[in-house]
Amino acid sequence: MRLGFKIPLIGFTMLVLLVPILLLNGLVYERQQRAAEVRAEVAQSSSRAQRITGPLLRIEVERAVPERRLVMEEGVQREVVETKTVREARLLLPARLGYEAGFTSERRGRSLFLALLYHLKLKAGAEFDTTGLLAEGERAIRADLLLGLGDNRGIRSLALSAGGKPLAVEPGAQLPWLEAGVQASLPLAELQAQQLSVQLDAEISGTEALDFVPVGADTEVRLGGDWPHPSFGGDLLPQAPELRADGFSAQWKVSRLASQAQQAVRQCGLEATHCAGLSAHAFGLRLVDPVDRYLMTERAMKYALLVLVLVFGAVFFVEVVGGDELHPLHYGLIGLALAMFFLLLLALSEHIGFGLAYLLAALACIALIAVYLAGVLESRAKGWASAGLLAGLYALLYALLKAEDYALLGGALVLFGCLAVFMLATRRVRWAALGRAGTQQP
Repeated sequence: MRLGFKIPLIGFTMLVLLVPILLLNGLVYERQQRAAEVRAEVAQSSSRAQRITGPLLRIEVERAVPERRLVMEEGVQREVVETKTVREARLLLPARLGYEAGFTSERRGRSLFLALLYHLKLKAGAEFDTTGLLAEGERAIRADLLLGLGDNRGIRSLALSAGGKPLAVEPGAQLPWLEAGVQASLPLAELQAQQLSVQLDAEISGTEALDFVPVGADTEVRLGGDWPHPSFGGDLLPQAPELRADGFSAQWKVSRLASQAQQAVRQCGLEATHCAGLSAHAFGLRLVDPVDRYLMTERAMKYALLVLVLVFGAVFFVEVVGGDELHPLHYGLIGLALAMFFLLLLALSEHIGFGLAYLLAALACIALIAVYLAGVLESRAKGWASAGLLAGLYALLYALLKAEDYALLGGALVLFGCLAVFMLATRRVRWAALGRAGTQQP
């Protein structure tokens, strides 16, 4: 077959083979969506992500306000002074707030899909400066400690104490902009001291994400866990986190000068139904699965065209140099086998994990293509050579998937190297003569 006609036909074959690969992309997306639905269902039936806000101190005060008005008595107008009682609520934020927390992780799911849960042991201490809290003529009539959470269903145990005395904890945080939380009535005698010390001891479960809101003038968080792949995020990153094979530890130190969380809480006040600034100033982490089978499969499929080009180029090189002639149907069947690799990878990874699935899918495709080419080219040596080539290609692809930061550089170097090898190996090939020879064949 004439080369001027055959080369475009091979290119057209590659484009046609992209159709099933695009269909596989849709299947991967569908499975990703189903996995996300399962994670949402697990969170809905257990506990959603937790966001720790507080403790905060809510105080109701009353004061007597003189009110003057004019009255008419027996035709004489005079001024009367009456005393009116005015009540208002105030929100006091901690001067110092510290969290000490550690968690254990758990995988939970339905069928083939999993969600990451954590079980948190939390100790917190907050100090409130009550100096000047009440103006002259004012008196406190009620005080409550409030703690905001992401989902109350995650509470396994929770205890609040003030001044070393335990408090009775009730559900509900009294603030409309807190999604969930608890409250505890504080004895008014505790407000007489200049400093109010509050302690929190809790066991809380959540799903995938954990955040803290630095509502203290000075906030410190010490957090550790057994998950080796945390993804820190939010308004602030931890100071020099330590990542280990068996977990991590991290620490945040935040002052009111570095975060606007206190200003956001004050702007939201006591009546707002939504506090947009609260989430903007939170920080924490997400539990990330670094070997997400769907994400890795999706990334692998981005290299599908590269795999087709390299394999078809190698087969074409063997055809030109070795004197063999292959029909475009041969290229099509080889391309279908390469596309089947991605389908096998997706199906197997849902049962045995990505790494082992990649190995088995690669071995299956290598064996199939090698045996096929050995028969078509009537040469076992060429079959073994194609097996070695494919093994090297799949090993390279796996290395690119693992080295995410260097994937672009690695791919560029590989393409350049392959082009260089092809050009140098065929620099003495007379393409025009090959084309004329192809036209003279019966």
